[in-house]
Amino acid sequence: MPPEEIKQSLRQIAAEAAELKAVSGGALTDMIADWVAPQYVVAARDQLANAADAEERWKVLRMVTNDLAALRRGDNSAARLQLDREEFEWQRANRKSQKEQEFREWILRPEVQEEFFPERTGGLSSETMAKIERELRLL
Repeated sequence: MPPEEIKQSLRQIAAEAAELKAVSGGALTDMIADWVAPQYVVAARDQLANAADAEERWKVLRMVTNDLAALRRGDNSAARLQLDREEFEWQRANRKSQKEQEFREWILRPEVQEEFFPERTGGLSSETMAKIERELRLL
């Protein structure tokens, strides 16, 4: 297949996937899982009911248990991923707050004040201003 046809096919697949996602209102795999789970339960129940003997019933139960374990691993992985995302967001917010605090402390250092706000240096000190106000009885 020529590259241009491959690109066109991929564009079409992407458009169809976007449309399906919009129709389902969320992740397509979640919707399918919600549909498949009850189907699986019914099929497993039928397999158990049709089992000829205890050995065949045991095989069906082991198969169902293995499938369930695989599904639970997937659920656990998804939950772990969500926790990791939440922790990342928390750390990002915490780092931002910490950087802001460090900046506030840095900007108050006298050498920084002197370098970046030279107009604030000089003039009358607060002690001198208080003395003038007392002498002139302004307050």
